[in-house]
Amino acid sequence: MPKRSSSLPPWLRTILIAFAMGFGAVLILFPAWLPDKKSIPMEDGVVETLQSALLAFSAALMFATAPHAGSFRAVYRSLGLLTIAFLMAEIGGAIDDNIHPLKHEYLMVPLLCWTGLTLFRRRRQTLHFIGFASRHPASGFVLAALILNYAFSRVFGSKAFWQASLGSGYNPDIPPTCRGYLELLACYFILLGTIGYCLPLIRRRYRMSTDP
Repeated sequence: MPKRSSSLPPWLRTILIAFAMGFGAVLILFPAWLPDKKSIPMEDGVVETLQSALLAFSAALMFATAPHAGSFRAVYRSLGLLTIAFLMAEIGGAIDDNIHPLKHEYLMVPLLCWTGLTLFRRRRQTLHFIGFASRHPASGFVLAALILNYAFSRVFGSKAFWQASLGSGYNPDIPPTCRGYLELLACYFILLGTIGYCLPLIRRRYRMSTDP
C-alpha cells in the first residue's frame, strides 16, 4: 500500500517550523509584558518557574526517547541526567533551603560523575552520537543556549556593565532581570535542541509501527 505524501510542500513546512520557533522565542518571554507596578517580584517567580519547567520537560523527553534509541540508549539517558544537573543548578537556592546545611552541589557532583562515567564506558556510542549531533541543526540551538547562558547572561547580567552604560540612570533591578530573561531564552533553546535530537527516533519508531 503506497504511503500518503505530506499535504504541505517542503519549503512551506520549513517556513512554518521557522515561524513556530520564532514565535515561541517571543512567547516564552511573556513575563516581560506583565504590569509594571508589581513586575519585579512576580516576573522573577514566573521566569524561574518557566526555566525549571523547560529544563524538566527537556529531561523528560530524553528519558522517554532513551528506550527507543537502540545502542544510543545510555547516551540519551546521560543527556537526561545532564539536563537534570542543569535544573538543579537553576533551582539550587530552593534545594539548599530544604536540605540545609547540605548544598545542591552535593547532589550535582555525583550526578555529573555518573554521567561522565557512563559516557566514558560507552565511548563508541558517544563518539557516534557526537558525529550525528555535529551535523544536526539542533546542535545550533544547544550551542546558542550555552553562549546565552555562559557569555551573554554574564555580561548583560553584570552590575558593572549597566553602571558603565547607564551612569546615573542605573537601576539595580536591571542586571538580574536581563540575566533571568537570557537564561530563560537559553532554556527554550535547550528544549528545541532536545526535540531535534529526539524527533528522528520518534519518527523512525512511528514509521516502523505503521509499516505493513
